[in-house]
Amino acid sequence: MKQLISYYRMPDEREEEIARLIHAKGLDGVENLVYGSQAGNPPFSKLTVGTHLRYWPYWMDFYEGNKDRLFEIFTNQEKIRQMYGAEDREGWIQVIRANIRAALAEKPCYLVWHVQESTPEEAFSWRFRHTDEEVLAATAELYQSFRDLIPDGVFILFENIFWPGLYRLEPEKVEYFFTRLDDPAHTGLMFDSGHFMITNPDLTSEKEAALYIRESMKQLGEMRSLVKGIHLSCSLSGAYIRQFRRGMPVPLTDQIMMRHICSLDHHDPFQTRAAREIVEAIEPDYVTHELFGNTFAEAVEKARKQALLVTGARETQVYHSV
Repeated sequence: MKQLISYYRMPDEREEEIARLIHAKGLDGVENLVYGSQAGNPPFSKLTVGTHLRYWPYWMDFYEGNKDRLFEIFTNQEKIRQMYGAEDREGWIQVIRANIRAALAEKPCYLVWHVQESTPEEAFSWRFRHTDEEVLAATAELYQSFRDLIPDGVFILFENIFWPGLYRLEPEKVEYFFTRLDDPAHTGLMFDSGHFMITNPDLTSEKEAALYIRESMKQLGEMRSLVKGIHLSCSLSGAYIRQFRRGMPVPLTDQIMMRHICSLDHHDPFQTRAAREIVEAIEPDYVTHELFGNTFAEAVEKARKQALLVTGARETQVYHSV
């Protein structure tokens, strides 16, 4: 099992410097956030274990050509083009393919794809137009348009979000999705613990969260083996979920939306052995510590402490030689 940290590369950063920082804290590598169409120059191929692809929270109307709905949200064609990088479905698929090529230039073992669908209004109303099955069917269909890019030995791992898609990872829906993907040699799941905790606002402690996750993994049965990795973070946001106003703020600014999302998805580190219990219940190949910090160094230090909880090691045991 490799322990990683989520990482977004800045233009002036060098691979050797980042490697020195994270290896000194006992981490094995990074899950590199690759959101563009150009490969890093040079790529961080020695440090990168996984890459997180670009994602679009709201995409199904564009994919299905529902222009009336699109214009309700974006008001004009230029804003639509800015959102998706293209004028139409086929152009958008080329944007996705370029993003995957850029991600593969980092030589990852896996790629991460969000499975989700939510308009800005739905993110506040919590009333969603699409069902899990509709999102899963459309995602599986979209996958066929770029599956030829995924090389042997590399997995694309589909991540659960707290919106329609892989919402609660019910076994029948997971089976439904992977049957339609029809590519067992290259596909699996990336389990996001924080996202999954948001689906149960009654959780009040890390212990309860671990029990909730362990029971869900048990229900997956043999399909648990699909889970190749974990995005490990803690989001006990039930109080906010119960009290936030079910209606879209007017005007809705980027700052308001970001504050809303961060109030749901805390990206806090676990503080108890619940972290280890979750990892033991899943037995993943990769644990990515996906944590917020004011600086990358702060996030790395939080990851170091959470990694200790995962392994049960003492402080003196976590450091690697540099």
